[in-house]
Amino acid sequence: MTTDFDPSKDYYKALGVAPTATADEIKKAYRRLAKQCHPDSTGGDKAKESRFKEISAAYDVLGTAKKRQQYDAVRASGGRFGGMGPGGAGGMAGFDPRATGAPWDLGDLFAQHFSGASTSAGARGPRVRVEHFDFGDFGEQRRRPDSASDADFESTVRAADGSWLKVTGADVHSDVRVPFDRAILGTVATVATIDGKAEVKIPPGSSSGKKLRLRGKGRTEGGRVGDHYITVHIDVPSDLDEDAQKLLVQLVTRLRKRGRDA
Repeated sequence: MTTDFDPSKDYYKALGVAPTATADEIKKAYRRLAKQCHPDSTGGDKAKESRFKEISAAYDVLGTAKKRQQYDAVRASGGRFGGMGPGGAGGMAGFDPRATGAPWDLGDLFAQHFSGASTSAGARGPRVRVEHFDFGDFGEQRRRPDSASDADFESTVRAADGSWLKVTGADVHSDVRVPFDRAILGTVATVATIDGKAEVKIPPGSSSGKKLRLRGKGRTEGGRVGDHYITVHIDVPSDLDEDAQKLLVQLVTRLRKRGRDA
């Protein structure tokens, strides 16, 4: 199995949408950008032609449910399916393909990821054990060499709402996207955990990269109940009109002045 997308590229960023965007939102974003950058209306502008190719490639992946699912899986697994470019196979992060002298096969890896089946890489690399667990509406896939210890497990969990959770030992990790106005004022966000949905308080003035913790919302591993760590990402609007931009400048100016006076 091969892919015709590049997992190193951020297709969501190319279309100016969040990873949680709906199919309709992705379509609208593509149509708006395509209209702006289409070669027939740009008068030979090379930069816009290049931009048109970029957004077309992004929509080809994100506008197709199966391709988007595969793309999300590769990126959510931290590149564990590769360093592969379009149409090729590559190494699996966490395992060194140079140690085997042969590349991993992307088809095998995707088969493992989506079916939970066990397979051996045989001549292509070390034996890999894949285990599948169910948490109600959740499914988990784990990968490691057979010789690895439980502490070396790296997992991804796909929640019922389609979001991805990363698991390290007993702890669970996920992201939450927050509109910038709510990040400034504070809000409550709903996140998916392995036990179902939970609410987490986003403190006023939160910035991207801030980590929050839900105690006891992780896995039970080795007799210890882990925590669920949530990384906040701020969504900043990119299509503000002139009046909104002026208001934002006023806000930023006031905040900077207050910082100097403090």
